[in-house]
Amino acid sequence: MELYVDSANVEIIKELNQWLPLDGVTVNPSIVAAEDKELFPLLDELLKLSKKHLHVQVLSEKKEEIIKEAEKLHSISEKIVVKIPVSQQGLAAIKELDTEKIKITATAIFTVTQAFSAAKAGAAYLAPYVSRLDRIEQSGVKMVREMQEMVELNDFSAKIITASIKNANQVKELIRTGAQAMTLSPEILIQSHQHPLTDQAVEMFRDDWINKFKNYNLDSKLK
Repeated sequence: MELYVDSANVEIIKELNQWLPLDGVTVNPSIVAAEDKELFPLLDELLKLSKKHLHVQVLSEKKEEIIKEAEKLHSISEKIVVKIPVSQQGLAAIKELDTEKIKITATAIFTVTQAFSAAKAGAAYLAPYVSRLDRIEQSGVKMVREMQEMVELNDFSAKIITASIKNANQVKELIRTGAQAMTLSPEILIQSHQHPLTDQAVEMFRDDWINKFKNYNLDSKLK
């Protein structure tokens, strides 16, 4: 499974890259706007922090303009995957773009049918919004499972990249679905890797060593 951080905060991403096996970064207009930086200089910074891909969303809502923006974003770097919402105009743009050359993430997916049409149109990634479905008393995790079945039954090459994930239990359940990618906010990335028993174990190892040795290092002499 590919693992992405859903953030445009350069310093936070640098920190996370030090200890997490991240494949790259995903951003949307809201995430970019929160950084108070112009888009293209920011993308230059984020590309340096993205090992595999940087997923960047278009702004336009009309097919012709979406296509122009997708081509412009792709021209910056082949590492950029262009995010396009699955509106009618968005699907029309995906269908018309050369998806062999320009990788597309079909985003803001809330139904299996939307995912099916995006995959059939040539999208490389399908991004369902998990928690937003949970808020309207539907199961986001269940939809991801159904999407995975749909992709396999139709022999599509599209990968599911789960998004809008709000707690560590969702992370666990989504890992079990077989989805090929996941993007998490920095907060959920940290939360899902923390456990008090891990901290207790590390503390116990330290205490046991210090009780027997003069110093807390590998070549310390016995007391």
